[in-house]
Amino acid sequence: MEKRNVTHWERRSRTLFRISFGLSLFTIGLMFIYALHTIFGWNIPFDLLRICNRWMEAQGWFSVAHLLRGLVLCTFVLYIGYGLDQWAGSYRAYRYFRSLQDVQQSAQYNAMYSENKELFMIIRCSQPVALTMGIFRRRIILSDGLLRMLDKQEQEAVVHHEMFHYQQRDPLTTFLLGQFALALWFLPILKNITLHYKISREILADSYAVHRLGTPVGLGGALLKLIHRQHSRSPQPFRMIYSSFAETSLNYRIHRIIEPDQEKSLQLPVWPVLFSLVVLTALSILLLWSLI
Repeated sequence: MEKRNVTHWERRSRTLFRISFGLSLFTIGLMFIYALHTIFGWNIPFDLLRICNRWMEAQGWFSVAHLLRGLVLCTFVLYIGYGLDQWAGSYRAYRYFRSLQDVQQSAQYNAMYSENKELFMIIRCSQPVALTMGIFRRRIILSDGLLRMLDKQEQEAVVHHEMFHYQQRDPLTTFLLGQFALALWFLPILKNITLHYKISREILADSYAVHRLGTPVGLGGALLKLIHRQHSRSPQPFRMIYSSFAETSLNYRIHRIIEPDQEKSLQLPVWPVLFSLVVLTALSILLLWSLI
């Protein structure tokens, strides 16, 4: 049963990523081509678009071309701005965590789990923190407050959970989907897909931890303790590229552990899907008309 569930969630996460990535690349690709045409002053020869432009200008409105240019500019600004903000935030966060690092305890965890590589960074912090951050210089950040709160088996469950995120480069994929979802805000389905993708990755990381330990007891205990402490958790001090153990769907993940045979199916909401399809179709038609 568990192996079949893991296969289902692996397939689901791949499908969600491909759909989101494909829709985003298609939309941004059209906008990029349109921007090149606008920058180099190429004419828009399609008569219907010209008629719409003239009619809207006669009514004192912005033309369709103006609306498209504004949308394209807004998209690129959000896309680039989000990326720069996340990269800068990750750099600041890394320096901040470095200032809190417990060098001796970090060395112990690196010796136990990563053959002395600089993978784990244990920080002095009373709040429970467990996350994998970065893209090229990925690190697993654990707080001593979290480690004191958990027993040995629960600590190992959290470690293996984060090791999965580290090995699969989940901070990178969630960052890319989040960047597209923000930049293409007029396609709300991308935001829903990003959330469902994060849930899928957390469930797969949970399954990996259970497989490594041979029992769900440690993982379930860690999740329950984090739920009890959730009201006192402090927010992350920086916007950064990361995947977190305790941020996504704690209740759903515990339900899977307690009642694995009654797993609830997660469905994308209908209205964001329909609205996004309508917007994508209309936008594609306008942009393609401009390029004929």
